[in-house]
Amino acid sequence: MFRTATFILLALLSGGATAQTVWNGIGTHSRTNGSGDIRTSDGTAVTVSAESMGQDKFVGAITSLDATAFQGREVRLTGSLLIAEGTGIAALWLRADGPNGQLAFANSGASPARAGEGAQARELQLYVPSDATHLKLGVTLDAAGRVEVQRLTLTSAPVVSGDVSAYDMMAYALPIIRANALNAGKVDWSAHEAKMDASDLKQRPAQEAYGRLQTVLNALGDRHSFLQAPRQAATARTTAVASRAIESRQMQDIGYVLVPGLRGTDAAAGRAFSAELCGKIATLAPESSKGWIVDLRQNSGGNMWPMLSGLHPLLGDGPIGANRTRDGAVTRWGARAATTCSLDLSRSRVAVIVGPKTTSSGEAVAVAFRARPDTRFFGQTTGARATSNRTYPLPDGGALLLTTAEFLDRQGQAYPQGIRPETPVSSEQDAIEAAAAWLRSVP
Repeated sequence: MFRTATFILLALLSGGATAQTVWNGIGTHSRTNGSGDIRTSDGTAVTVSAESMGQDKFVGAITSLDATAFQGREVRLTGSLLIAEGTGIAALWLRADGPNGQLAFANSGASPARAGEGAQARELQLYVPSDATHLKLGVTLDAAGRVEVQRLTLTSAPVVSGDVSAYDMMAYALPIIRANALNAGKVDWSAHEAKMDASDLKQRPAQEAYGRLQTVLNALGDRHSFLQAPRQAATARTTAVASRAIESRQMQDIGYVLVPGLRGTDAAAGRAFSAELCGKIATLAPESSKGWIVDLRQNSGGNMWPMLSGLHPLLGDGPIGANRTRDGAVTRWGARAATTCSLDLSRSRVAVIVGPKTTSSGEAVAVAFRARPDTRFFGQTTGARATSNRTYPLPDGGALLLTTAEFLDRQGQAYPQGIRPETPVSSEQDAIEAAAAWLRSVP
């Protein structure tokens, strides 16, 4: 009788319930509408729209479920995303929270849904740790417009265990974090290492370690270290996808280029990105006598090296920045020119536009322009993640991306609070116009 009652309860919580999924908006400008139950085979439909963004980095929709029925299971979120209005990009996201915050997270940002590409199917998978209390999920949109999500469905299944245990994962990863993390001094290591003595860790699947390791990363407080499950890690190794198209245009005597983020480390795709970026600069160069505008406001990071390579004509040879570890060891950067593009514009004037979405490797690009002669920054303060992540493969095929160093500009300056432009420009003002006026101010 007890087993029958329990089975019925789990079915109601994870698949058989017919109540409407309740959606709330993310951001002050978000308007959200939804219908249907995400836990049924028909799923739910949800629309997110915004007429403006204000100071928000994104808008979106969020719903929260009790995690009890999903603990120790793999959940799968599927849906079809369509950018119906605007030029933004959209992504699904899925998160498991425990009593003290986030334990596991996944999003489809590595494969964003973009305007003009029609309805695009996306899928996420996430292991829900045994101590998770809530499962939260939804959709985000990074610019004014409207995204429509159809057939958004959440299912779960028993986890498939491999030869690697949660104990193996913890025993491997904890020493790496302690020895290399930029903020390792902020962690109570005795408390986390004591958890290694839990007798059940050797009997639990590798997936169970992710939530425990995330707790350690949360304690670092760098807001940049993160974990990739095996499927996510494989995707990152074999792809490199720009968050949006590289944009360029001639503004009479000024060249304008928007540099997006690039997710993934596939070498061939990275070279293609560099070549395209450098090629666009070369096309504009003959008419850009007053200088250049480099727009990094939509660059949320990824792989910094193809970005720097594509911008080599403007950055020039020699050290353009550096990484500094917690022990003070400095490794300097040099931008390698794209293979098919070798022009030298390093003496040109450059106006760099940044904002709160400029973060991670987007900030690396910004740092490379700091202390460059004849360069001025416009816009708003960047996202304050001007730090370097190193990738450590995990025993189960996943990856630990650990913040191990801070970025330094050409003069050795770090930016723990983000990069503040010399010329602040609010979101209601035209930063491109302000940048162009400065470039034309010199005869």
